[in-house]
Amino acid sequence: MIRVLVTDLDGTILFNDTFPDIVREGIEMLLKHGIKVCIASGRMLSSIYNYYKILELDTPIIAYNGAMIGDKDLNIIYHEPIEYPAWFQILEVLLEKDFQINLYFNDNLYIFRKNSYGGNYPLQNKVPAIFVDNIEEIPKLPTTKILGIGSPELVKETQLKLRKIFNNSFYITTSSPTYLEIMNSRVSKGRALKFLSEILDVPISDIAGLGDSFNDFELIRDAGFGITFNNSPEELKEIADYITERDSPEGFREVVDFIVWKNHY
Repeated sequence: MIRVLVTDLDGTILFNDTFPDIVREGIEMLLKHGIKVCIASGRMLSSIYNYYKILELDTPIIAYNGAMIGDKDLNIIYHEPIEYPAWFQILEVLLEKDFQINLYFNDNLYIFRKNSYGGNYPLQNKVPAIFVDNIEEIPKLPTTKILGIGSPELVKETQLKLRKIFNNSFYITTSSPTYLEIMNSRVSKGRALKFLSEILDVPISDIAGLGDSFNDFELIRDAGFGITFNNSPEELKEIADYITERDSPEGFREVVDFIVWKNHY
């Protein structure tokens, strides 16, 4: 039985900063059948919270690809940051290229070297930001995540470079073609399921994971039941237990119908 659906946000249920009717109706249907819905995103905790209020959810919030979990009142109940100076090693590599660099300290955003790919980030994510022009202005504190924003070609090239340099010292992934995300090596959306399971007192076997991008790989793989869309990358389809026939967002209706059907039969 599926008792909880953990879903990615952008590109999975949120499109152009809007929840399509098919998503709103689907979530209402899940809640009506007693199935909890939880969001797991690469976004900041405070950014995801804006959408929790719209959907009227009260479950824990998985933020920063699993590096932070907060409750419905934005209290941090789990946090796995990258210590300084470990994250500074990553920063030095990103500084060699034309990246906008975002760093996150206790859910506060610092932006260094704004560029055309990420300049609207605070507005898009509905969060305040501190723009800095000097490296010395960046706090020498543990950071929840480093986000390098640049061209798709640069992101791809640098991701390979970082993995070669640091091997498994960091969790390095992408949430979109222009977003290169680096977290603590012990972080992933899949690992966050373990803590969510304990918080909700629901076994992982009863939790479904839904996502559409590479940072959802562990969520789909490690959930009791992994789900992805027809238009998702092949790497996700290969590990999913269920693939919708339709692309997102229309495929979300299939997801809901399947979960309800599976719980009845």
